[in-house]
Amino acid sequence: MHEIGAPVLKMMSDSPAIPSTDASAKGQAARPHAASQSGHDGGTSPWQDGGSGAPGPGEDTETWAEGVKDYYRHVEFYDWVEVADHFRGPETLFHRSRARDIRRIVAKHAAPGHPMLDAGCGTGLNLRNLPEGSVGLDINPRHVAVVEERLPNHTIALGDVEEMPFEDGAFGSVLCTEIIEHVPDPLRALAEIRRVLRPGGVLIGSVPAKSLVWRLRFLSVTCPGEEPFHTEYRRHELATLLQTTFEVLMMRRSLQRLNHYFVVRKG
Repeated sequence: MHEIGAPVLKMMSDSPAIPSTDASAKGQAARPHAASQSGHDGGTSPWQDGGSGAPGPGEDTETWAEGVKDYYRHVEFYDWVEVADHFRGPETLFHRSRARDIRRIVAKHAAPGHPMLDAGCGTGLNLRNLPEGSVGLDINPRHVAVVEERLPNHTIALGDVEEMPFEDGAFGSVLCTEIIEHVPDPLRALAEIRRVLRPGGVLIGSVPAKSLVWRLRFLSVTCPGEEPFHTEYRRHELATLLQTTFEVLMMRRSLQRLNHYFVVRKG
């Protein structure tokens, strides 16, 4: 893992080691047995039967949230770059279109001359289009290992968007696309993003819009089928969420009407 300057990255003496990733396995789904990897002692894992963006009746919130995160830490592997760069079905067109839109939004709204963070960078679909030296963060150690190999001129950190290993005000811009809909506590994630932004810094992001098309995700040959939940937002729901923490500068639907793009600013 590349070194990040002391003003940006907090010391993490207990950071977990990042396992190596065989290059021949990129684009393949690595799915170890959930019970053996999640810290649960058998039985049904919190993601095996699908789920929603909230704990079930009588379920402890912290236990549920850690179960959600365990899926991304230990189970999921999805290479957005591989799917975007090599035709794998309709999702290839979706990833290409979204990456193109994000490039344009970043070029127009990102704070020039200040460090940039891609929070939830996955395998680098958007990070690769950010300036050299930009920082990526992901909770999934397999994704982090891929980015280290794929983008040697960028910095990558292993961490949780709800508790990021960065100093206050470390970044001028944060990119966070298609992440909020998977996070157990979106308000906490947004507050954490605000913390690492400098005053006047901007968050550029996207979330799925309410659409019947998302009900057809099971038809995808690449989409992870076991993810715990996938929250879709109506415009007013997203506006309410963002306005709790930021000043909204821009919100719009994608051309395919599948996503909301947004740009918000820290006051």
